[in-house]
Amino acid sequence: MIVQLIMGVLGGLGIFLYGMYIASEGLKKSASSHLKNFLSRVTKNQFLGAFAGMVLAAGLQSSSAATVMVVGFVNAGLLTLRQAMGVMLGSAIGTTVTVQLIAFNITDYALIFIALGVLVFLVSSKSIGSILLGFGFVFFGMGIITEAMLPIQTNPEFAGAFVYLTDNLIITILIALVFTAIVQNSAATIAIAMTLAASGSLTMEAAIAIVYGANIGTVVTALVSSINASKDAQRTAVAHAIFKVIGVLFFLPLTPILVNVLDMIGGDIERKIAYGHSIFNIVNMLILLPFCNKFADWMVILISIKDKTPKHIKYLDKGSLEVPTVALIQVRKELGHMAIVLDKKMFHDFYMLLNERNAGHRQSIIQTEKIIDVIYRSNYHYLQKITKKDLSDEESNESLKYLYINNDLEGISDALQQIAHTTIKLETASSSLNEWEINGINELYKEVYKSYSHAVKAFEENDNNIAMEVINRNPMILRREKELRFQHFYHGENESSRLSSIYVDVINDLLRVNHHSVDISHTVIGMV
Repeated sequence: MIVQLIMGVLGGLGIFLYGMYIASEGLKKSASSHLKNFLSRVTKNQFLGAFAGMVLAAGLQSSSAATVMVVGFVNAGLLTLRQAMGVMLGSAIGTTVTVQLIAFNITDYALIFIALGVLVFLVSSKSIGSILLGFGFVFFGMGIITEAMLPIQTNPEFAGAFVYLTDNLIITILIALVFTAIVQNSAATIAIAMTLAASGSLTMEAAIAIVYGANIGTVVTALVSSINASKDAQRTAVAHAIFKVIGVLFFLPLTPILVNVLDMIGGDIERKIAYGHSIFNIVNMLILLPFCNKFADWMVILISIKDKTPKHIKYLDKGSLEVPTVALIQVRKELGHMAIVLDKKMFHDFYMLLNERNAGHRQSIIQTEKIIDVIYRSNYHYLQKITKKDLSDEESNESLKYLYINNDLEGISDALQQIAHTTIKLETASSSLNEWEINGINELYKEVYKSYSHAVKAFEENDNNIAMEVINRNPMILRREKELRFQHFYHGENESSRLSSIYVDVINDLLRVNHHSVDISHTVIGMV
């Protein structure tokens, strides 16, 4: 009987968790592309942010997934720390939907959901089919767990053992916390508590304690995902954990009162537990929501930025790879960061490269190219991991575009580094470039830099008109290069072949920069 009980509970739990995963993936695919706009619109204040969190978690059916997504948005700079506080509190309420559905004994219709999900998946929409199929597995798994625990109802020894184990509410909370942290799903923990309570193996107080522990356990995933993220993302995850702990500390001495309130509401014990889960999160949100801004200030003090050399990668984090929409947003931000490094560290003071006495500036550009290489490789490998996920067509196209742009930005850094290497020859040359040659190179550089800055702007703003301006400027830059080359060979008075090769190599590399800028613009308008 013990073996059958363990097999039934573990097997049912496995189906339950797999169903949650399938449903969550389907919901991500069908709605995640709209999350960025949705969150940017409804996070203007904490109350609307809390509403956004409810919708987000209800859609994903996982406060852990919702929290990881919010941490990713904060890391990508799409949400501020203050905005994220309200979203976190609201996300806890959104996940109570699953527990309420289980309390309605909808498990009886699990096979209908599975059959309908398979039909929709094969005939119509894969994402909607996955949602239905996932919920079908959730309810089916819950049914298996319930059936496996039937012997407990008739065996006083089992019932007595569970009552003994859950006699201490603190220990019960810790057990539920650890279990939820392992399975990364509070709904699964609470669903098992419902089954145990229905069999008479759990008192109502112990079941509510499991609800407390399950709510704290959901913070572990977000905390892990924030380890390598930005400071604000770490602050968001820690604040979420503190919110949960404060809620439990507030409710723990009031547990008998909560049980009495649930008795007055009525219904079977599963429904009471579901109501208790909802009441805990709603009251917790109402108490803490007014203090969100103050919490954000406290988190800045608690997790301060230490004085150290900033890492080259600003936005990418491994935790967001499970949510491709967030991961792609972070790549986009990292590409923007890459373009800023190029602008400030490599394009800056280009004219100094043509002066033989500026060796330090050349070395700075050469060293910066190594930083660009680090960012390039990080973006490349991160995008490769994203492409291995089950992406929508839109996400696949976006990841391909980012691979192209990442390559072009790295190509620009290579060309600028090569100019620095080329102009090192000026340091040992017996004479310098003519003034009109230097002026010609600087004029060409200005046009090339203008195209580069416009291409970056077109990418960041997703503006096809600006991208077309860069493409339309290309013939003018090519003509200007031919004029400079002609003037150099036809009218040039410099007899040094070494200086001639420096001049030609520099304008060739500027053309390479312009070529990559045009390629970025082609990518923006979809010509890949």
